[in-house]
Amino acid sequence: MGKKKRLRIWLMICIAAAGFYCLRQLFVQYQLLAKVEDSLQSYLVEEGFSRVALYEDPEKSEVSLFPSSLLQYAAKEQTSDAPITVWKDASKKREKTTSSAAKSSKAQASPKPTLVVFQNGCFDITRNNSAVKQADEKVTAVMNQKKSAAPKKKGSAGSGGNTIAQNKKKIQELQKNKNRQYLLKNFYIVDSSTSIDPTVFQVKKMLQTKVTIKKEKKPQILIYHTHGASESFCDSRKGKKEDSIIGVGACLADILTKKYGYHVIHDETAYDMVDGRIDRNKAYNQSLHGVQTILRKNPSIQVVIDLHRDGVGNAVHRTTVIDGKKTAQVMFFNGLSRNKKGNIAYLENPNLEFNLAFSLQMKLQCMKDYADFAKPIYLKNYRYNLHLRSRSLLIELGNENNTLQEAKNSMSPLAKVLHEVLSGK
Repeated sequence: MGKKKRLRIWLMICIAAAGFYCLRQLFVQYQLLAKVEDSLQSYLVEEGFSRVALYEDPEKSEVSLFPSSLLQYAAKEQTSDAPITVWKDASKKREKTTSSAAKSSKAQASPKPTLVVFQNGCFDITRNNSAVKQADEKVTAVMNQKKSAAPKKKGSAGSGGNTIAQNKKKIQELQKNKNRQYLLKNFYIVDSSTSIDPTVFQVKKMLQTKVTIKKEKKPQILIYHTHGASESFCDSRKGKKEDSIIGVGACLADILTKKYGYHVIHDETAYDMVDGRIDRNKAYNQSLHGVQTILRKNPSIQVVIDLHRDGVGNAVHRTTVIDGKKTAQVMFFNGLSRNKKGNIAYLENPNLEFNLAFSLQMKLQCMKDYADFAKPIYLKNYRYNLHLRSRSLLIELGNENNTLQEAKNSMSPLAKVLHEVLSGK
């Protein structure tokens, strides 16, 4: 083979290799952009924008897209297990001018807001969901109507007007018909970012899944807080851990240990505190690594609870009355690893069906014991580290309008329900 021919062959190989490398890089970038676009679309739809309007008429959507910038950010975070979420800048609203000169001339349009990219979920899981706001408004309306009415027997009815008898009737109907639509309508709130996979919501299986455990001397329950530093209550002292959701978690751990005899580990790490500052953007990544370390050291742990304080962004005060005490309501939460289009492959959760069965059984037991302690289970698109154990719970407790004492009052009924579900009693 001549020298020129060999040189030609090597040149062709180099060109082919370079072409393959370029194609591979384009494919990686395409995947990253697809993740960003998916999160962007879900968020914009939740905020009331139309997918069609976003692409056909960007002027009306008042959103500027910068794919290259998003790709650049995504490339830095591509090793992360967590999804990428896109948020709008708070400067969306146009400012009103009051000067006489401005009134006589055409109002100048404010610049379009930029998009700020964050990694890892949202600031408050239910903050922008219209279904939750509507439910809260209904509860507030019922409470206002009952203010002038004669008080009922303690514990007979909750703040939403439910009674234990009504709750039990709903549960009996579910056990009888085992209908998926009835289940979703009466026991869940489905966020607009996700969709329902019928193969996952098999009512009979969810009701019959055995979630009980036998008590051991080794650690069996882990309580932690992904947003420990940034979630407190209306009367909490700033910077005091004992006044935050971490302090409430300590109360739950204490009751489970002393009253019910479980060996509990309470992780007081503030996973949203980075370098002395609150940073919620990577909190789920931080808690993932922390909890995995604890589970490796304590493989006997079977129940993992991520205790949060919800944020609603309005004045709704979520309480019920239990044993004569104003008590913050709880809401169980499940991430489905699924968006509007289908399953999110990079957020696989082999424990999803068991997670759903566990939270449903917790919700049903709450309804049997208390009139209005637990709100409907909230379903959203991401995974939220619920894959770490089959008996994983994410619990939203009250909201920013609840007092610390109302939050702590919730821990006794919550511990009671957890014990009943785990013991089968």
